[in-house]
Amino acid sequence: MQTLKKDEFLIRSFEDILRALRQKPEWADEMRRLILSEELLALPGKFESFRQKEFKPLKEKVDKVEQDVGVLKQDVGMLKQDVGVLKQDVEVLKQDVEVLKQDVEVLKQDVAFLKGNEFERTVRERAPAYLGRLIRRCRGIGFEELADSLEDAMDRGLVSEEEKNDALLVDAVVRGKLKTGKDVVLAVEVSLKVDVEDIERAGRRAVVIGRASGIETIGVAIGKECTDRAKKMAEELNVVVV
Repeated sequence: MQTLKKDEFLIRSFEDILRALRQKPEWADEMRRLILSEELLALPGKFESFRQKEFKPLKEKVDKVEQDVGVLKQDVGMLKQDVGVLKQDVEVLKQDVEVLKQDVEVLKQDVAFLKGNEFERTVRERAPAYLGRLIRRCRGIGFEELADSLEDAMDRGLVSEEEKNDALLVDAVVRGKLKTGKDVVLAVEVSLKVDVEDIERAGRRAVVIGRASGIETIGVAIGKECTDRAKKMAEELNVVVV
């Protein structure tokens, strides 16, 4: 039997090669150099260099991005809450604006009503100033006197109760004389802006008051403005527009 020296191995199979390499690790390194190319041998070192110089900074950047994304998510969550609060505030504001619009509309109506009432009072108090161009010796007829005249006419069957009640809603009634000297009564409707409704009322009430008084009664509409439709209707109903 052949005697082997130290560091000598009898190689008869692949298992003998493996056993020798396990006992002599430096042989394994030398075999790698023989079997593998320089590029492959350098891969572990290159990989470690990549991990240290490029991968590690990249991972740090990724970690930073993840942190930033987390912060961004929080900011987006807060923004959503703020948007929700803003929507509620806008809804409340819309409701407030709607209430304000209603209040303004009511205020406009009230102001118009007050202006109309003031204008009516001015016309009644200063009837000659407004109607002096139509009649002479202009004198107002009180509503008590007008009511008595209408009541008497209703008793005589000249006017109905409905016509009497409507005629009593006339804004003003005055008597005077035409330039010819003929007595006349004016049934006056007062409006800031004369429209067809004012013309209709003046004409209708003039007819009823004329029946009750037995004196020719002319419907008159007084206003600061007058629509074209009202002017046309005034001609049809013989109502005078001032």
